[in-house]
Amino acid sequence: MIDIVLCASGSDEVRIVHDLAVDRSRTARVVRRCADLAETLAVTAAGIGDVVLIDVSVRGLGRDAIAAMMRDASVVGLTSQEDSGQTSLGLRHVLAASAPIEEILATVSTAVAGESEGTVWIQEPEEVTEERGRLVAIWGPVGAPGRSTVAVNLAAEAAAAGTETVLVDADTYGPSQSQLLGVLDESPGLVAAARAHDRDTLDAETMESLLPLVQPGLRLLSGIGVPGRWAELRRTSMDGVWSALRRRGGLVIADVAPLLEEDEELSYDTIAPQRNAAAISAIEASDAVIAVVTADPISITRLMREQSRLAELGVEELHVVVNRVGPPVLGDKVRELITTRLPVASLTLLPDDPVACRTAGWDGALLAEAAPRSALRKGLRELAGTPALSGEGVAASGDTEPVRR
Repeated sequence: MIDIVLCASGSDEVRIVHDLAVDRSRTARVVRRCADLAETLAVTAAGIGDVVLIDVSVRGLGRDAIAAMMRDASVVGLTSQEDSGQTSLGLRHVLAASAPIEEILATVSTAVAGESEGTVWIQEPEEVTEERGRLVAIWGPVGAPGRSTVAVNLAAEAAAAGTETVLVDADTYGPSQSQLLGVLDESPGLVAAARAHDRDTLDAETMESLLPLVQPGLRLLSGIGVPGRWAELRRTSMDGVWSALRRRGGLVIADVAPLLEEDEELSYDTIAPQRNAAAISAIEASDAVIAVVTADPISITRLMREQSRLAELGVEELHVVVNRVGPPVLGDKVRELITTRLPVASLTLLPDDPVACRTAGWDGALLAEAAPRSALRKGLRELAGTPALSGEGVAASGDTEPVRR
C-alpha cells in the first residue's frame, strides 16, 4: 500500500480523496491532507507518506522545497487548466489534476518505483543549451586581501579587451561591487535571479533584465545589498544561477566570501539555508579560482591552510594573486614561499598602491578611470590577458608563469 500525502485544493482534492476511498482494492491511500506548503514539508520531514501529490501552484512551492520533500518521499505535481502556464519546477512526474484516478495511481506508482521519467505536462520539452561561458571565482582567505578590488578591475579590464563579461557580487558577508562601480540604483539582482530559478522562470530574457550594463562590455549582477539577506541564496538556486550565466557565453567573474565551511551547526537540518552556500556553489561550479592574498605571512599561511578545503571543492586550476607587494617584502621571497608549497597554475604579484585604491574607492571609479597609469592598474590589465581568465594554454598544476611585478 502506497501512502499519499495530498496538498491540493477545491474539487480536485475532494475528488481524489473520494475516488481512493470508495474502492478499497486500490493500491494507494491518502494518509494526510495538507492545507499549505509548510504543513506538507513538516509532514514529509516527519517521515509520513511514501509520495507527495501536490498542486504546483501552491504558494511558496519552488525547487528548494521540492528538493526538501524528495529527501523523504517521492513527489508528483498536479496542474489545472487555469494554471496551464505554470512551469514544472523541475519535477519529473507531473500530470493534470483532472486526470482519471487510474492515471494518477499509475504515475504515483511509477514515481515511488522510480522506473521511468513519468508523465510530463509541458507540451514541448525545454531545449537544453550547452554551457559555453567561463566562470572564474575570485576568492581569498579572511583578512581583506583585496578580493573585491581585484574582481571588479579584472572584470573591467577583460571587458575593455573585448570579452563580454558579467561581474557577480556573491559575497554574503560584505557585498560591495555596486559601491565600487558607483551604481546608485542598487537592486538585489542575485536574490532575484535565485528566486527566478527556484520558480523555474530564469530564462534568457529574465537573466538579461537583471544584468544592467555598467561599462561597455561589462554587466553587473548586484549582490544582496544587506548582508542579512544571505538566507535567500539557497544552494540549489545558486547552482542554477551559475548555469544560466554560463549559458550566456563570455566570461563570468564571481566575487565570493572567504569562508568555505559547511555550517556544521545547521547540518542536522537539511532544509536550513547556509550562509556560505553562494561561495561554495561558485567555487564548485568554477572553471578556475583566483586566490587573492596579501604579501604577509599571516595571509599566505591562511591560504595554505585552505588548500585541502579547495581540493575538496574540486578546484583543479588555482591561480594565486599576491596583493600589496612592496618594501620590505621581496617579491622573489614571496614567489618561492608559495610555489614550493602550493600547486598553482600561475602566480601574479601586484604592487602596493594605497593612493590609487583610495582615490578609486572615494570616486566610485575603476582604476582605469582613477589611476590609469598606476602600476597596480597595469598589473591587473596584464593579468586579465593571461590564461587565468581566458582559460587558453593554462600551465600544468605546479608550473607557474613568470612573476609579474
